[in-house]
Amino acid sequence: MLSGTAFAADLPARMPARAPLAASAPVSWTGCDVGAHAGAGWGRSGVSDPNVALFGASITPTSGDTIGIDGAGAVVGAQIGCDYQFANNWVIGLAGDFSWANIDASEIDPFFNGKSGGPIPLHAKTDSLAAAVGRVGYAWDHYLLYAKGGAAWVHNKYSFDNLANFDSGFCAIGVGCFPTATETRLGWTAGAGFEWAFANSWSAFAEFDYYGFGNRSVTFTSQIGTSASYNVKQSFEVAKIGINYRFGTLFH
Repeated sequence: MLSGTAFAADLPARMPARAPLAASAPVSWTGCDVGAHAGAGWGRSGVSDPNVALFGASITPTSGDTIGIDGAGAVVGAQIGCDYQFANNWVIGLAGDFSWANIDASEIDPFFNGKSGGPIPLHAKTDSLAAAVGRVGYAWDHYLLYAKGGAAWVHNKYSFDNLANFDSGFCAIGVGCFPTATETRLGWTAGAGFEWAFANSWSAFAEFDYYGFGNRSVTFTSQIGTSASYNVKQSFEVAKIGINYRFGTLFH
């Protein structure tokens, strides 16, 4: 008995059982959020010369002549939205966003010469984009894959440089003219993105969107008030990343 007791005393102590690994905390995407984003945008515009005398000129352009203008620049802005998760994995929601933009583009009018036979540069600048969309997504673990679509708005500025004086009724004789135009137009947008719930109440996302604004008439006005309308067809592609703060909790 003594020898058996001594042998038992020499046995190593039993190691405590390892605790099971904690399961990943479930995520609920139901709720509202606000956040910020940044990225890059690419714009494509086609400006068609009007088939009328330009700014009171005696020269009439050929119908269908189009100046292609492509530009790129940065976008930065904010977004707000609300989502509802149902049937375990599906998410639907509404969202709105606004982006300040600096998408610049310039091209030379290939159909006419400007003052003193020089070129006529056409400048186009987009300084803001906005959208109001619905979205639908599929969620698993801490991730959400989604598609979105809805209405969009854009604000543009245009200008011609060194436009020649074609007759005595347009600007001063022998002086170049610089007609300008601004517009806000309505269009549509569609896109897709991926969102990651990385901390309680916080998520990050990456997204790609397409904006279509169709063909619109834009009126250019000179310094003395004479004007002419051009047809401008426009579209954009925007890639952005962002962060959202979700009211309430993502994890539960």
